[in-house]
Amino acid sequence: MKRARPQRYLFLVVLAVSLVFIFNSLIADEARLIRIRKGDTVSYLSFKTYGMYDPRMLELLQQENPQVKDLNLILAGQQFRFPSPEVMKNWLKERIPPSKEPPPALIPKEPRPPKERPAKEEPIAETKVRANKGVITFLEGQVQVKKGKESNWSSARPNMVLAEKDQIKVAAKSRAELILDNQTVMRLSDNTLLTINQIEEDQSAQKETTNMELSLGRLWTKTAKLFNPASRFDVRTPTAIAGVQGTTYQVMVTEKKATKIQVFQGAVNVYNPFPKTEPPPPGRAPRIGQPQEVAGPSEVAGPTPVSREEWTQIVLRQFQQITVTDQDISRPTSFDVQKERQSEWIRWNEERDVDFQPAERPR
Repeated sequence: MKRARPQRYLFLVVLAVSLVFIFNSLIADEARLIRIRKGDTVSYLSFKTYGMYDPRMLELLQQENPQVKDLNLILAGQQFRFPSPEVMKNWLKERIPPSKEPPPALIPKEPRPPKERPAKEEPIAETKVRANKGVITFLEGQVQVKKGKESNWSSARPNMVLAEKDQIKVAAKSRAELILDNQTVMRLSDNTLLTINQIEEDQSAQKETTNMELSLGRLWTKTAKLFNPASRFDVRTPTAIAGVQGTTYQVMVTEKKATKIQVFQGAVNVYNPFPKTEPPPPGRAPRIGQPQEVAGPSEVAGPTPVSREEWTQIVLRQFQQITVTDQDISRPTSFDVQKERQSEWIRWNEERDVDFQPAERPR
């Protein structure tokens, strides 16, 4: 019996490795064909496919889908082709302008150093803070936006990008959805007014800061997981501030400026918007003053309500709610989640939360 040559085994191994490489490459370059559902938008599906949305994607998506006349108006039942994440990544990379950094200044050589040179101060590292954005991924009914530098309202449209100082207003029998760069989802019910005060990311510290202002209406929020405890996501109302990390909750503001907060998942820190002292950052304990002499034992008074001016922070847990007015604040109480789910608004949000499973966020 002849024994197989080692060269033959080596050839088979190389052939198998090559086939695996080619097969994986074909999978990586394979485009996705998605059937559009009612309410789908290009930006929403881009988050699910690529983990992000950028208006520059539209040019490539239009080339891949010449049958679609308007990418801001895709119809249920249409077949839509999304290039592979690798193809889209390379496309965007070619279109992102390189950073223009000034050339280093030329320092003339000194023939002889001075006898006494002052101590050289170390340069302070520049903090790289970039402004993030949000994109309208769902519209129903009449929704208007007002850009920060404009004085007039205009009709909102799908895939519209909103930035700091922009406002979005939802009319009666209408609703809208906004997804931020970090994949945080915000949904606005009818008769709602929201202002984007701040969306930024400190890349050097990997810290994100988001501040929204809800003047009126109802806001459902599912925040992305903020891995840095120093990161903040705050929703400010006329009577309270809701600060969260990785939480699903809703905030409601009535015409009388009363704020009601319900937590469906996670926890929410509710702050007094007009405190005597600033609330501690998330993950940090309140500042403790110097030791002081403690008075002797005395009679303890019975429980008294906490005035609106005295309270600083209250933590709401899952399935708890609280109401804050310009006069007082209620104690956290539990709510019947099954009863709340009888509301079409709650069911719609929870169903959409389940559907929104975005790809990994690109870094």
